[in-house]
Amino acid sequence: MELLTSYIRKIFKNIIFIFKSLISLERIRILLTLFSVGFVGLIICINFNKITQEEINIKSIILLAIGCLVSVLSIIINGLAWKQIIRWLGYKENNINIIYLFIRTNSLKYLPGGIWHFLERFRVLSSSLSPEQAFASVLLEPFLMMSAALFLLPVTDLKNITLLIFLLPSVLLARRFRNSLLMQLGVIKNLQLKKIVSKFNLSRAFVSQSNPSSSFPLTPFVIEVLFILLKFAAFWFCLKAFMIDDYIPTSRWLFTFSLAWTIGLLVPSAPGGIGIFESFVLLTIGENIPEELLLLALISYRLITSIADLIVPGILFLKRIFYRLN
Repeated sequence: MELLTSYIRKIFKNIIFIFKSLISLERIRILLTLFSVGFVGLIICINFNKITQEEINIKSIILLAIGCLVSVLSIIINGLAWKQIIRWLGYKENNINIIYLFIRTNSLKYLPGGIWHFLERFRVLSSSLSPEQAFASVLLEPFLMMSAALFLLPVTDLKNITLLIFLLPSVLLARRFRNSLLMQLGVIKNLQLKKIVSKFNLSRAFVSQSNPSSSFPLTPFVIEVLFILLKFAAFWFCLKAFMIDDYIPTSRWLFTFSLAWTIGLLVPSAPGGIGIFESFVLLTIGENIPEELLLLALISYRLITSIADLIVPGILFLKRIFYRLN
């Protein structure tokens, strides 16, 4: 068992080293984002006439509306997963409504820089938790999302044992690897959030304040997998709206979506992974499906998820104003 643990730690350190190298190359990330957005724009221009000739009927509108509602639900579920991971770490959020905080700050990811939702969450959490605890809470949320998305890849093809490598991030969530994971994630995020990390010492004391309630964060992980499945469901309704859902098996759609979504998460130069997600889908399965229909589905998915990201905090804001007036 110790040998296996040591082996996993070595793999983990190598992955983190590669990841840190990629993160430090800010220009490459920006160029990759610009290339992806440009590529999608070029494909849209090439297929512009075909796209404008497509008619969207009532059935398609209803399916897209359902997809938007599913996206709204996914945001709430994502907030619940974050609340559970904070509790798993052993932190007491006291009077802070974690789900409300998550929803309220979710739309900030669309601001230039892609870090403002992290900054606001850290600021609010710091009023109840120590800076180290607040930072750790912010760090684990995107890693939990990534782990859940990659976990679904082997599930789509149980016969392909090579896909088991994508389970590694899930393994690293275990309490045994907690210290190493938080330290390495802290070093990575330090490149983006230097003003935050300068407020405290990023050392072993940084991770010693957490006391996980179990050996693995099973509850938040399951909820996060549900979040990814809801995101995929919203995507599937977009495919269904343009009748391309049955061009390839659903398992392959799920594989492509999960991997594309993860890549969009890891390349945060563009808000919400705009361009990265669409480019990956077009490059991997575009040749098997009418390009103009796939483009419409991708544009629709981006539109409904963006609306959901903005409408949920908007509703909460109006609700707060209403209560104040009464």
